[in-house]
Amino acid sequence: RASNLGLLAALLGGAAGERPRAPESADPVPRTPMANRRRVLTVGDGDMSCSLALARAFGDRLHLLGSTLCSHVELERTYAGAAAISAELSERGARVAHGVDATALEAATLGSSQDHVVFCHPHLGLSDLLSVEEHARRHTALIGHFLASAKSLLAPGGLIHLTLCGNQRASWRVDDHCRRLGLEIVDGRHVAAPPLGGRAGVPVPPKPEWRARKRFRDGSLGSRHALAAYGYEHRRTEGDGDVRSDKSVELVIAEATPTPCAGPRRREDQAVGPQAECCAVSWTGGKDCNLALLAAWRDASLRVAALVVFRPEGAVFRAHPLCLMEAQAASLGLPLLHVVIPRDPPSYKEAYVRGIRRLREQHGVRVLATGDMDLVGTMARNWIEECAEAAGVRAFLPLWQAERASLLRRLLAERFLVFFSCVKSPWFEAGWVGRQLDAAAVYELETLAAQPRAPAAAGSGEQAKPLDLGGERGEYHTMCLDGPLYGRRVAVTLTQPFELQSQPGQREGERWWTLGFAEGSVEAGCAAAADAAAAAAAVAAAATAAAAAAAEAGAAAAAAVVAGAAVAAAASAAAAAAAAAAGVAGAG
Repeated sequence: RASNLGLLAALLGGAAGERPRAPESADPVPRTPMANRRRVLTVGDGDMSCSLALARAFGDRLHLLGSTLCSHVELERTYAGAAAISAELSERGARVAHGVDATALEAATLGSSQDHVVFCHPHLGLSDLLSVEEHARRHTALIGHFLASAKSLLAPGGLIHLTLCGNQRASWRVDDHCRRLGLEIVDGRHVAAPPLGGRAGVPVPPKPEWRARKRFRDGSLGSRHALAAYGYEHRRTEGDGDVRSDKSVELVIAEATPTPCAGPRRREDQAVGPQAECCAVSWTGGKDCNLALLAAWRDASLRVAALVVFRPEGAVFRAHPLCLMEAQAASLGLPLLHVVIPRDPPSYKEAYVRGIRRLREQHGVRVLATGDMDLVGTMARNWIEECAEAAGVRAFLPLWQAERASLLRRLLAERFLVFFSCVKSPWFEAGWVGRQLDAAAVYELETLAAQPRAPAAAGSGEQAKPLDLGGERGEYHTMCLDGPLYGRRVAVTLTQPFELQSQPGQREGERWWTLGFAEGSVEAGCAAAADAAAAAAAVAAAATAAAAAAAEAGAAAAAAVVAGAAVAAAASAAAAAAAAAAGVAGAG
């Protein structure tokens, strides 16, 4: 690494000799809870103007750490405006770290993991190096070491933002580095696009005096970079041809989602205390109920004994096929209980209450877990909570009003294998069906959710609501094939998506697509009645053994509940799976 200040300045970007500015007072912005702030690290930030621009644009929506390779003394000696910028950063609540090498980022030094790591226009200077090949070779090494280092700092679902210009992506072998390091480029954005991919929301309106003062060589003022309006004065503001910022691109890079092991494996042990209550999980097979199951599984006050599917009599649920739910239950080692809601009941709520009451009386269920996140439609209270209370059962809602983005990141962190089973316009197109919910998909979902409003459905005469990132208003549905509690991956062969017509709740002009899967393609759990019966017997045996262990520990009452639930549930699971194998259509 070059040791003199000239090369340091070239490495970090920015312009030496800029006239100092008086620090400005931080503008009042709505206070954001610390848990919801985006953790952002900037590296190689020269005069720190990129960090300042982000702080001005987003205020306390960011937990910002700006870093530079220079020491404090070197920074102020090299950049005339650095002292004023550092003062304003401090006033705005951002932190500044000196002596940070972009190729050797360490969490121990920089604190917690980051949601965004930003490196704009990395450059080693090397103005005395005339060999184009050697110049490219050294920058190739710089980018490779930076990406490896930045990856180690990423939080689940975190993103690396690398801004390059011209043909640097190819000549510096960025794609090769990503493949080698288990990263993927999920977007290539023009630098005029909203900063941080819109993840921090809409920036505050910039003040005229913030705009970068640099001029191009032709005398024109400013830059097309989105952060230039907030004072970002990067070293590429001036120049000709492909080195100008309007020829630049921001590569958005995420950790590639690994493919889980398909073979059998040991499940995570359930955390069960001596006074644990018998718990069932409301089940559709999608991402939310899987997260609810995981939360209940890890709660020592609960003993998860079964999954429960509430299904209207005769309904066909395309997005959550019953056969696939049976396969999930077999892989999870849990019985799948069926609560059938009669066709056209006198009281829909009372039908639910009676079903939950039977769970309590016949299977000993005292707690019903659900993955619901928020109120839907005109409801004043959560439906499951209201019905469970009337049946004498406590509701457990671990995802209630959780931040949607954090739940998606948790799915990635826990290595769930989730795919989209149904999507709806105007937010999605048919190509989303069957797609894996990986880092790239999460990035695109956040991009869609950041849009103020989705286009109106054709012929609907009204504007659609913005996308709920978690799909809580039914914008999309998912199914899970693997996760930390699965004994093996549920294998299924998907066919071409097809369009649904005239569905309940489908508005005029809306288009809905769902998945198809090949007959007999579900390999785990419910392909045949005999396999289902064997799985149910294994569940009963395992639950009985758990009950015996609980009895030895002095929890006789809990043991009786678990054993009773297991025996009844085994028969129920076997019967349901036999019906599925005989040709009953899946619903969900």
